[in-house]
Amino acid sequence: MIFGENTLGKSTFIQSVIYALKGEELYGNRNIVNFRDLFKINYRENVEESHIYIQLVNDGNRVIVIRNAQKPDDPVVVLKGTELHEDSNLESLLHDSSTHDFYKMRKENNLKGNETYQEFLFKFMNITPIKDEDSSDNEDNDNSDTKLLFYIQNLMPLFIIHQGAWHDIQAINPRYGLKDIKKTAFEVLLNFTGTEVIQARFELEKLESLLKQKNTSLKDIEELIGTLLFKQSVLIESEIEKVQKGIDENNKKIDEIELGSNEANNVINDIRNQFRISSLKARRYRETMNSLETEIEEYNFYINKILNDIEKNDKLKTAKKIIGILPIETCPHCLNALTINVDEELHSENCGLCGSPFKTMNYSQNDQYLGYLKDELKDFKRLKLQKEEEKQQLYSKVVVSELEQAELKKTMNDFEEKLKPKKLQSYNFHSREIGRLENVKTQLKKDKELILKYENLLNERTKLIEDVKNKKTFIKNIQKQKENDEEKLKYFEEVFKSFLKKLDFLKMGLDEEKIKNDNKDKKVDRNLEEVYDQIKIDRFDYLPKIEDRNLYYLTSSSGLIRIILSYYTALLKTALKFAKDVQHPFLLIMDEPRQQNLDIQTFNNFLLLFDSLKKEYPNKFQVIILSSEKGDRSGHDIALDLGKTTRLLERVSIK
Repeated sequence: MIFGENTLGKSTFIQSVIYALKGEELYGNRNIVNFRDLFKINYRENVEESHIYIQLVNDGNRVIVIRNAQKPDDPVVVLKGTELHEDSNLESLLHDSSTHDFYKMRKENNLKGNETYQEFLFKFMNITPIKDEDSSDNEDNDNSDTKLLFYIQNLMPLFIIHQGAWHDIQAINPRYGLKDIKKTAFEVLLNFTGTEVIQARFELEKLESLLKQKNTSLKDIEELIGTLLFKQSVLIESEIEKVQKGIDENNKKIDEIELGSNEANNVINDIRNQFRISSLKARRYRETMNSLETEIEEYNFYINKILNDIEKNDKLKTAKKIIGILPIETCPHCLNALTINVDEELHSENCGLCGSPFKTMNYSQNDQYLGYLKDELKDFKRLKLQKEEEKQQLYSKVVVSELEQAELKKTMNDFEEKLKPKKLQSYNFHSREIGRLENVKTQLKKDKELILKYENLLNERTKLIEDVKNKKTFIKNIQKQKENDEEKLKYFEEVFKSFLKKLDFLKMGLDEEKIKNDNKDKKVDRNLEEVYDQIKIDRFDYLPKIEDRNLYYLTSSSGLIRIILSYYTALLKTALKFAKDVQHPFLLIMDEPRQQNLDIQTFNNFLLLFDSLKKEYPNKFQVIILSSEKGDRSGHDIALDLGKTTRLLERVSIK
């Protein structure tokens, strides 16, 4: 027992064990052990690194597993040839160990390589893994690996019960590929005969899913086939041959017509060649005309721009002349009358008003710019006129070409009218018939593909039906051979019911009101002892039931915890009884069973169950109870006493 008040770290202990065995998905969270927050809250210290060390012993083999508590994806270190002590650290353990190995948490891209930590745990605990053989690469099996369908964390709910798992048997068990995961976990743990049935059931589930898909596809195709004239590939192939024969006959007729009209073809071909040449000329003329129109538009743009510049220049000269002759008779600053000597201003070339030199206009430069603009205007008008003349000439050529084409077209039509009678009509008829038959042939080929797909699906469905039948027969035959399994189940059932009695299930667990309501319709008066005698372990899902009804339905809330405690403890005793033929780790860890609506007397009776187990199977199993209630336990039964203040995680000084 690990005893201590609440919030001292008992749950952290069980979380650490589950995390060290890669069972964090039982909580649905990978970071279930948060030492960083715990130390920050309790000691206001930052945690840079944290690891969990767990020592595992099986069949005389001892290993120490070290897993990074802050980085779940980091490889696990497994040490051999050393023991774990209170003052052990990674450096000393590595130094003292005979060997150490690293195991990845998962394979990369499903490539075959070193064992993963899951595979190591299966091997170390002597548990046969269940794999999906279809996931391997059939082309190169040496470079591939099979996918696990079942993991160590799927077994944990049967021997590690944390705080959130008291509401049902195997309350939380993650499913990865197998449908009945809880049933599978029970069968693997007790190593039932023909555990290959588990994989067979998974394969059967996949086969039935494929069969369902095939049936859906067949139904969809049948609706399409219902609209087809021919519903068998053989009939369609025969019809395609008939259509092809018709195409060949029509092609033969056309060849005969063409052989008899070579001379006419030579004449008409010459006319057509002349028509083609004339068409090319007309097209070339039109393209050149379009190019000329573009150039003319550009010349118009430049001409308009030059005219605007000339107009602006004229307006500027006029404005300056007007400004130059404006009379100024008063000072704009003081408003006194001014007397300006014009001759003196012209002689000094200074303003009589402000004394500054005159700003003279460079008329020669302006006149030069205006002359340049006029020359440019003349050139652009000349080029524009030249291009317009070229355009007019091309237009005349286009008109001539169009007239020539019209004449050639009329000649061809007249010539064809003379040749038209029977042969041309026959030619057109056979050409149209070939086109129609080709369309029929194409559609028949599509119909054939659809029919072939349907026939292939029928064959695949037939094979799947046979595979499903064989797989069910295989499962049924193995289940018939489960005499040894029945012996284990019968023993488990007896032990389970005896433990229920020892935990006062008849007095405290069964709900008489629920039993009366359940029997009201049946008009049967049953006492509790009769109900107890009818408790059975179901042979399909291995849960306790009465008349195919879950036992939970007839219990009170305190009865449920008695069922769960009896179930897990009876499973441990059954495993010890058949120790050589089970895959149970002979370990049971429970977090706070006393707090689950269990009175102190029943709690003490529950602890007594392990006293009898210890006498019957000394040093064969390990039970860890985390509890805030000691009950009648003391001394060596309490392996760790946290009391009221000691925390599981203490800050200690290192010497």
